[in-house]
Amino acid sequence: MNVRSLPDLQPVVDRHEHVALLWDERLEGRALLAVGAKRSLQVDIGRVGCWEAWQAFLEHGRRRQAWSLGWLGYDLYPALGGMQGHVKASPPHPSHWPLLHWFEPEAVLVWEVGEAQPKAATTGSLALELESLLTNTSQGTSSIERTVPEPAQDGDWHPLTPLWTRAQYLEKFDKVHVALKRGDLYEMNLCMPWKGAMPGSESWRAFERLAQATRAPHSAFFQAGKHRMLSASPERFVSKKGQVIRSQPIKGTVRRGNSPEEDLTLQQGLLDSEKERAENVMIVDLVRNDLSQIAEPHSVEVEELFGIHSFATVHQMISTVRCKLRPSTSEHDMMEALFPMGSMTGAPKISAMKHIASLEDHGRGVYSGAVGYVNPEGDLDFNVVIRTLLHDAETHEVHATVGGAITLLSQGDQEYEECLLKAHALKTSLRP
Repeated sequence: MNVRSLPDLQPVVDRHEHVALLWDERLEGRALLAVGAKRSLQVDIGRVGCWEAWQAFLEHGRRRQAWSLGWLGYDLYPALGGMQGHVKASPPHPSHWPLLHWFEPEAVLVWEVGEAQPKAATTGSLALELESLLTNTSQGTSSIERTVPEPAQDGDWHPLTPLWTRAQYLEKFDKVHVALKRGDLYEMNLCMPWKGAMPGSESWRAFERLAQATRAPHSAFFQAGKHRMLSASPERFVSKKGQVIRSQPIKGTVRRGNSPEEDLTLQQGLLDSEKERAENVMIVDLVRNDLSQIAEPHSVEVEELFGIHSFATVHQMISTVRCKLRPSTSEHDMMEALFPMGSMTGAPKISAMKHIASLEDHGRGVYSGAVGYVNPEGDLDFNVVIRTLLHDAETHEVHATVGGAITLLSQGDQEYEECLLKAHALKTSLRP
C-alpha cells in the first residue's frame, strides 16, 4: 500500500510555539500542517460564553479568509446551551490542561487526496520555507539545522501507569451494570486515567513512535507552548464539506492476529459479535438523533453500518452517518447538537454523562473532546480525542485516559483487558 512518509518536524517543533499536524498516512486521506500563530484563543475552565467566544474567533478568521485549528475538551460541555443544568460539572482533570485552545496559523500546508507531498495553502515566506523543508526532508536533503536536546536523565521518564487498580475498575464496572439493569442506561463509556512522565524535549519523538505503531487515520500532533497533544485517534467525530456533514462512531474493538488466518478469524468474530453490534447500533441511533437537530428534513442516512476497518494494532467496527445541514447553521449550533460525541458517552446521552460524572472521580479534561480545523470556506474536520497522550513540557507529566463502552452483555474482566489493549501503543511510545 502506498503511504505518505511522516515528516520530521523536530526542527519546526523546536523553533515554533504553535505547531499542529493532523496526520493521515493513507493517500486516500488528507493531512495538514499549521505553524505559527497570528492570534489565539484559550479557555482554561468551561464557563458560560466560552462557546460564543469560540464562534466569534472562527467568524473573525472566516472574514479574513484564514484557517483555524485547535481542540475542544470534553469538560466544556456544561457551558453548552443544550447541556446547561442537565449535568453537573466534575472536578478538574488532574492534567489541568486548557479545555480549549485555538489559533490562526501563519502558514498552512496540505497533503491533498492522492498526494505524497504537501503544498502551501497560505502565502508568505514561512509557508514556502516549510514546503521546501518537507520536500527536502522526504528526499533526505534537509538544510535546516536541528536543535539537539540535552540528554534526558533517567528520572525524566516514568512509564504510563493506570491510576485505577483492576479491582477499582471492576467496582465501577459493577455500578454501571446496576444502572443498566435499572434502566437508567442502555450503554455507557467508562474511562480510566493513566499517568507517566517524559522530558519536555521528547514530545515529537514520542509521537513518531506512536504514529508508526498505530498508523491511525485521524492522528494529530498539537503543540501550543508547553502543551503537547500526541494523538493516535482512529475515529472521526464530524466532518463538513459544503452542506454535507458526516460522523463516524466507533464501537467494537479486537486485536490484530498473529497470522493472516487468525486475523481474518478475529475480523469475522468482531463482525458477528452480538455484543459489539448492539453497542454500535445504539450509538448510530444516538448520532442519527443528534444530527436530526441540525439536518434538512429526511436527509439523515446511514452510509455504512458495522464496517470493519483494520489498523496496525486493532480491528474496529465503524459506522458512518451523514446528513445535509440546514442553511445558516453555525459551528456553535453543530456542537450544541453533537458535542460531546455519543461514542464517548453512551445512551441516552445525558443520563450516561450524569453517571460518568459520578463514577470517574474527576473530569475528562481534553480527552473525549475533539481536535481539528475549520478552513476559510467553512469546511471542517474533527477527530475524537482518544488513544492520546497529553504532555506538559514544563512539568514533564504525561496524562492519558482509556476506556470502552459497557452494555448488559459486557463482562468486566474482558472490558478491563480491552482497556489494556487500547493503552498498549501509548505505553510503548513513552520510552527513551
